[in-house]
Amino acid sequence: MELEVVQCGYCQSGQIMSAAALKDTPKPTDDDIDAAMSGNVCRCGTYQRIRAAIKHAAGV
Repeated sequence: MELEVVQCGYCQSGQIMSAAALKDTPKPTDDDIDAAMSGNVCRCGTYQRIRAAIKHAAGV
């Protein structure tokens, strides 16, 4: 909510599951995040905010 990632919710469950797979990567790079999230399609185009939220959650 803080980074305004959530929009319509269409992709949210898949995005959450893919992001959770990164929990064992202590400081994910943009390439790590792109690889983990590559199978998800966001109709709202919030990819930059999704990446920022993953980095925020990882403390990067």
